[in-house]
Amino acid sequence: MSSADGDGIRPLSPTLSTAARADIPVETLLPADSPRTKGLDQEYVDSLVALDEDLPPIVVHRPTGRVVDGMHRLAAARARGDRTISAYLLDVPEHSLFAVAVSLNISHGKPLTHSDRLAAATRILRENPALSDRYVASVTALSPRTVSRVRRSTDEVPHLNTRIGLDGKRRPADVAGVASGRQRAGQLMLERPGASLREIARAAGISLGTAHDVKKRLLLGRNPVPEGRGPRADQPEPRVPAPRRPRREATSLRDSGELLERLRKDPALRLSQSGRFLLRCFAVHDVDASVWARLATTVPPHCAEGVSKLARECADMWLRFADRVDREARAGQSEQRSHTSA
Repeated sequence: MSSADGDGIRPLSPTLSTAARADIPVETLLPADSPRTKGLDQEYVDSLVALDEDLPPIVVHRPTGRVVDGMHRLAAARARGDRTISAYLLDVPEHSLFAVAVSLNISHGKPLTHSDRLAAATRILRENPALSDRYVASVTALSPRTVSRVRRSTDEVPHLNTRIGLDGKRRPADVAGVASGRQRAGQLMLERPGASLREIARAAGISLGTAHDVKKRLLLGRNPVPEGRGPRADQPEPRVPAPRRPRREATSLRDSGELLERLRKDPALRLSQSGRFLLRCFAVHDVDASVWARLATTVPPHCAEGVSKLARECADMWLRFADRVDREARAGQSEQRSHTSA
């Protein structure tokens, strides 16, 4: 995997459903540049040999004939005496094969171990240090925090001033640059309250995820730059006032569940079509935090970007809806007071 020369890089998520498929002679295939640190699992190969059916297609790099994913299946085919094996043919740059192999081996078949994924992250960072922690995490199914630790733990990964994110764009990697982008985003949110988070992120030069975090911090009355990530002591810290919002007490998940149950019993919502629709929308999110945590681990790496994007957009819509409900409630209270005084 070579170093990135510019913007436009995208996460490695080959779509096999659109790839060409063919039966390939087994003796013509080259071994994979496998992310499995311990090599083939012979017991797993034997279990595949015992299958009385065609093996699932492997993935082959069309230009070189090198296996990208499916060495266990190829070994089983050879052990069974099969002359050919079904394969998806990928046309991707040769320097991307290792990262593609990591992504495919995680999403199906015999999963990579945690040690395999750590080793893969180390190699990907060493070969392309410009990739952001989130980018590498999306390929290796590790958390961005774990990838960050891997980056810091080896001297073989050089420090670069910019990183390539999940959207393929370069952004500052240094603390001062990120802090400046957060401060700029916070200021823009105050100056342009109607702007979308995507517009804010683009104007401030930060990721959409960072823009979400900035908005959340502002709504809580906090500085948009987390403590320890701001300017140095000899630099004045820009002050960004928190947006005005009605004060609310923080609620726990248990409190939220009890609140939802009360709303379900309220005739004003339960007996109206719009109210029932709203309650159904809330019910989708009425799950324990542990369920969300387990659900996150089941998202295939090649779907992570899309799922993350939709989740953030849903969160943004809920925030806009909450703001609208607050405004309507304040307007209704104001109108009621004016009628009472009259």
